[in-house]
Order: sequence, then structure tokens, then C-alpha cells
Amino acid sequence: MTNYYWIIAQHSGKVLEVEGGSVHNCAKIIQYTKKSEDDPSVDTQLWFFDGGFIINKISGLVIDVLDGAQIIQHKSFPEPVHNQEWDYNYEDNSIRLRSNRKFVLDVAKIRQEDATPLILYEDLCGPNQKFTLQKWNYTSGAENVDKLVTNIMDNYKFLPKLSQNLLEILNDDEYYDVTIEVGNDPNVKIFRAHMIILNCRSTYLREILSANKKKNGESLVHIKLPNILPEIFEIILR
Repeated sequence: MTNYYWIIAQHSGKVLEVEGGSVHNCAKIIQYTKKSEDDPSVDTQLWFFDGGFIINKISGLVIDVLDGAQIIQHKSFPEPVHNQEWDYNYEDNSIRLRSNRKFVLDVAKIRQEDATPLILYEDLCGPNQKFTLQKWNYTSGAENVDKLVTNIMDNYKFLPKLSQNLLEILNDDEYYDVTIEVGNDPNVKIFRAHMIILNCRSTYLREILSANKKKNGESLVHIKLPNILPEIFEIILR
């Protein structure tokens, strides 16, 4: 996986960008306000390092020197070219020309404005000659969707077990807190249940339970539903 970086000028906080988002040879490299990670045009500000080459994400072209001073992008050449190879120095945060390490990338005239061009200049340890690399960590929309689908599928794996646990609660002989007497003689059945689950599952039962709240000292609520068959109520309860 390729790691892409913003190259941030320390004196201005702005980043290296290909002017106009160009994908053509000889387009200038300028400094510009940093775009957000998900900005569709952010690729023109992103770079990766391959040996001595510093390569733009959108154009695939490398940082080059034109006429001994102006910094541009250009197609890389098959043979090593002295003005296309660079080293990032982690000790002083400079980006040095590999063929002559006395020269570094420089934001012209220490300016802070957008669109200020980059030049090659003698190393003076100036603040406009120091750069920070910040990794781009954006996850594409497609990757986000894949992760979301995976998370949903993982969560659904627990639902069958949860449903089984809820059914087991219906057979609980110890922790129930409501009994429901369903049907008329001789077809009567007593169901044990839990008020909190009934409240969540049925607005009808919630109203009945609200009218039959526990009185002081009572451990159970008992309600009667004579106008429904036990067989039907068992289906509803499940």
C-alpha cells in the first residue's frame, strides 16, 4: 500500500501543490492552503516517496528543477537525473537535492501567501526551507461502506443467540415478575413473564400493566386476559 503525504512548509503551514492541479510536464510546484482529507481535489497536494523521487499522487510526475532554480513536476527519466532526486533530512526537516546537498527546496522570499512558487536555493537554515511530512489517512467511500457492511454482518451474528435467550426467559421459573392468566374455564393457562420486556414489545400490554402496577409489599403483578385463547396469546408472547 502506498503511503501519501502532505509536505507542509513550517513557516506558513501551507502545503506543496501542483499549480492548477495540472497533470502535465513543467507545471509549477507552489504552496497552498491544505485541503481536507476527503476533498475531491486533495490529490494534487499529496506526494509519495520512491527512492529519490518525490511523486505527485494525481499526475504521477516527479519534483524536478527547471533552469537551475524553478521547481516543477516532470516525467521521470529511466536513467538517474541529478535534478529529480531528493532526500528528506529528518534532522533539520530540509528536502535536499541529492546531487548537491548544499541546495534545498525553498518557498520563495519566505512568503506565506497561497500560490507562492517553490525554488531551489542554497541552504540557509531558513524557516521557509523546513518541511513537515504529514501522512494522509483518508479511507475511500467504498472502503467505508465495506467496513460498515462487515460491522453490520458481525453484529447480526449475535441476533440468533439473543433471540434464543429471550425465548428462554419465557420458561424462567425464578426471576419473572408478572403472571398472566389467559382464557376462560376450562381452557385457562398461566404465563410467567417479565414486565420490562412486555412493556417494550406491546403497547396493549403496556396499558394493562400500567393499570395493574405492583402495590406495596407485592412481589408479582397478576393480570387476567379472559377474552383471548391461550394458544393465540402464546404466539403473540413469542
